[in-house]
Amino acid sequence: MKTITPIDGLEIREDTRLEPGVYHLPRGLRIIADGVTLDATGATLVGDDGQGVAAHVAGRRGVTIQGLTALRYLYGIRADDCQGLTLTGNQITRTAELEPFKHFLYLWKPVEKAYGGAILLNRVQGGLVAGNDLQHQQNGVLLYHSSGLTVRDNNASFNSGWGVYLSAAHDNRIESNVLDFCNRVFRRESGVERVEADAAGLVMVRGSSRNQVLKNACRGGGDGIFIAGYEHPGVIEPCNDNLIEDNDCSYSPNNAIESTFSCNNIFRRNICSKSNYGFWLGFSWDNLVEDNAIEDNFIAGIAAEHAHNITFRGNQVRRNREGIRLWTRGIAVLEYWPGYEVSYDFEIEDNLFEENWLGFNGYTDKVTVDAQCYGYRLRGNTFSGNRIGLRLAQIRDCTVQGNAFKEHTVAAMQIEGAERIALEANTFEDNAADTQTH
Repeated sequence: MKTITPIDGLEIREDTRLEPGVYHLPRGLRIIADGVTLDATGATLVGDDGQGVAAHVAGRRGVTIQGLTALRYLYGIRADDCQGLTLTGNQITRTAELEPFKHFLYLWKPVEKAYGGAILLNRVQGGLVAGNDLQHQQNGVLLYHSSGLTVRDNNASFNSGWGVYLSAAHDNRIESNVLDFCNRVFRRESGVERVEADAAGLVMVRGSSRNQVLKNACRGGGDGIFIAGYEHPGVIEPCNDNLIEDNDCSYSPNNAIESTFSCNNIFRRNICSKSNYGFWLGFSWDNLVEDNAIEDNFIAGIAAEHAHNITFRGNQVRRNREGIRLWTRGIAVLEYWPGYEVSYDFEIEDNLFEENWLGFNGYTDKVTVDAQCYGYRLRGNTFSGNRIGLRLAQIRDCTVQGNAFKEHTVAAMQIEGAERIALEANTFEDNAADTQTH
């Protein structure tokens, strides 16, 4: 491996080590051969005010970039149409960033108009992005139309957009990254400022499917994890068959995990606590929510409107205002999404509802006329120390079977205007009232 002093616009054709130092290279470097390793340990490349790319690779196989420090570019590293790419031990910061307060982020930008970020991979098949420091800019890792990548042990925290972003990206493994405090303050026309703007630790859009998101820290983000299968107006591209497991998504001012308009996703053993909502699962179907810790959320532990056929099993639902809320409210998006006027067919089994203001809330909102939510099946759950354990309102054809209700300060169950509710083999102990019917 030869050692060189880099010059602006340098083209690299063979294994190369950069001479340590600081270099102002607005046009950056380009790797133009297969199988090349670039070792930039000790070298810092500096761009001009969010323009250009520090290191660019296009149409290559088996390229490795390691030890690069880069700042003030549009992208620190960009790769297009590559295979078997390896990016390790790089430190990239202060890439192009939208100014604060003014911009609500747009989740569905095409790659041609992508926001700035540390690493952008477009149509990259297979490879490793590991051990990189990608903090303090707008975005960490942007994956467009890419698959078979492992993204692990990176730190993409304190970004004003997204830690990791996937657009039409499939079969990737996103594991053990720190994606904390990815959020943005947005000033609304009224002058009110909120931490929102669709910033998140991790985002999936445009049908990103079959990804594994494992053991990441996504704390304090606008959302922790945000899976969005719908682009207004009327564009449906579900993100399906993803495994979201063992992540900590706590401390969001919005949703610890939001997943909408998508199906066959598994959410297992995540920590979704101390947020506005632990889970927001509107317009979702055929999902499994299992063995999660859902505690101390300000509005609801789990909220799913206009959803169906979701199993909630083995979750610890404690000290939320509402533990689980499954309902329908008749909103404008229904004109693009017919058939989802109500919520129906849920399995709620073996969960613990403890010390919530309202443990389980299933209802049809009054703005929905000529339809009722139906098919809620609650079996084997423990309701303990809630104000109200279970509420069913304006709902039909539900089963409440084999649940234990104890120590409720208002009532174990409230049933309001509900039809054909089967109450079977439930136990009651030390409740202010067992069942209230209105």
